[in-house]
Amino acid sequence: MITSTATLTGREYLRVSKDKGGDERSPEEQHDENMIAAGEAGIVLLDEPYRDVGSASRHATKVRKNFDRLMDDLKNGTFGADVLVIWESSRGSRKVGEWATLIDLCEEHSIKILVSTHERIYDPANGRDRKSLQDDASDSEYESWKIRERVMRAMNANVAAGKPHGRIPFGYRREYAQMRITRPGGARSKSAMRPTGQMPDSAQAVYVIELFQRIKAGDSFLEIARDWEARAIFTRSGSAFTAVNLRTMATKVLYIGERIHHGKPTPGDWPVIADFEGSPMTPDEFVILFREVQIILADPKRKTTRPGGAQHAYSRTIKCAVCGAGMGVSYRAKGGRAEYTCRDGGCTKIDKAETDKVITAEIVAYLARPEIYQAVVPEDGGAELETVRAQLAFKRPQLKAFEGEDPETPAEARVIGRKIQKLETEITELEQREAELTPGPSPLTALFDHGPDVAKRWAAKPVPVQRQIAALLLVPDVLGEVRITKSTERGAVEDRVKWATIA
Repeated sequence: MITSTATLTGREYLRVSKDKGGDERSPEEQHDENMIAAGEAGIVLLDEPYRDVGSASRHATKVRKNFDRLMDDLKNGTFGADVLVIWESSRGSRKVGEWATLIDLCEEHSIKILVSTHERIYDPANGRDRKSLQDDASDSEYESWKIRERVMRAMNANVAAGKPHGRIPFGYRREYAQMRITRPGGARSKSAMRPTGQMPDSAQAVYVIELFQRIKAGDSFLEIARDWEARAIFTRSGSAFTAVNLRTMATKVLYIGERIHHGKPTPGDWPVIADFEGSPMTPDEFVILFREVQIILADPKRKTTRPGGAQHAYSRTIKCAVCGAGMGVSYRAKGGRAEYTCRDGGCTKIDKAETDKVITAEIVAYLARPEIYQAVVPEDGGAELETVRAQLAFKRPQLKAFEGEDPETPAEARVIGRKIQKLETEITELEQREAELTPGPSPLTALFDHGPDVAKRWAAKPVPVQRQIAALLLVPDVLGEVRITKSTERGAVEDRVKWATIA
């Protein structure tokens, strides 16, 4: 029982390691116990607790914004209460150095610390209290290290044995067996089901094989996704596959019985996805198909979408000068004449046929110049390449950090493998995208070779190809972005077509 003769004010710091699950107290449960402890100590809790979700260990990578705000308030003297209230000392920090700084700041500003589970108020200015708080931090850090070591040993043993971990991939099923798990200290847990192997699920595996066959045949991921949705082929969670889902699947080495660990492929103890009775191909044939598909996906010339329903060469590429929205094609009620119309607020309209003449004349004149092909070669792969490289620079160290992450509960430890597998897949996908975006020959060369009769050759090109060429040329650093201004009484079409270029 905590006793106190003075009425004090307190502010809580509430933290959990993750959003849900596990055995630890939720922020609401921590708050309820804090209220009881504070009431016994005569402390009035203020209505502005600091809240965080995330690990407090020294291996954590997620920033705890409200812990940082708490530290800043302590440093700046804006904490605004007499007592810092926490449920248990590890809620503050499992880093000894960080915890020592918090204790120093509390001592400097005469702020006491109430630990609800201890039913005790600590005074950082008191030597014995200070030692007790520091011992708690040291014990918490050591316990985090022990959990991390157990998790890493288990993960490394799984890798060495080639065992699967993480979510069950689409196309496979897991086999389980009853096992007894020995916990630290010799205590035995109850029997539990544990995965012992991973085998192709013939009902799903045929679709995985179909995916690779269709990629080789030239189908786009979007086409496959739409077809699968129409055929009611869904993910394990029951949702429709997306083009992104399918692309990620197409790069997973697990389908040829391998895994990625520390950036390198290692053998798994599960069979190739085609290794089941009734498979349309042998495992060896599928491995060859898998390798062929990786080459296709890494080819910079690969187009992820096919020209199909496009009917107008410049729609959406040209912009409204008033609001910046793309302009689409509509038709007048009387006479049925086509117009470009602002798709956002209807700010501007302009005759399509006359506008097309103006834009086409500029494009044809440009294409007639012998030196133009090098002009549209991206010097560094463009902004997307920069973004991809930035993501790789972020995710590679993040993967390394997750591999050394220090879970605080067994439940949290079980998701580490999932995080690592997800990052490995993302990094593989980004590396392939980086290869696709690495500068090569001008994309214009593949669409329109230099030569005589440019106007005739342009007119002979199908609209989808014209759209691709227009998208390359109608940009600020080449011909300029086409912007359509508002009409005036005497404004000719050629006067309303503006070419926005880089100054």
